[in-house]
Amino acid sequence: MLKLEQLQQLVEEKGEVMVMSDTGEKFELHKHNVKFDRSSDLVEIDGDAKKFWLLPSKISYCWTHNKAKEE
Repeated sequence: MLKLEQLQQLVEEKGEVMVMSDTGEKFELHKHNVKFDRSSDLVEIDGDAKKFWLLPSKISYCWTHNKAKEE
């Protein structure tokens, strides 16, 4: 189970983290569109048309994209 602090650290380090909720919904977290509220233990995602709130305990897993370097 991910904790809010772990997720926040991943977003800070990677810039973008994808997550899947326990219901199968996928979300992209970016430094510029996500807030971490420790008092309520919620992740707020500010999308273009919608806002989402996630509980870190309901995230099944996360992943990142690795960009290949061009030589």
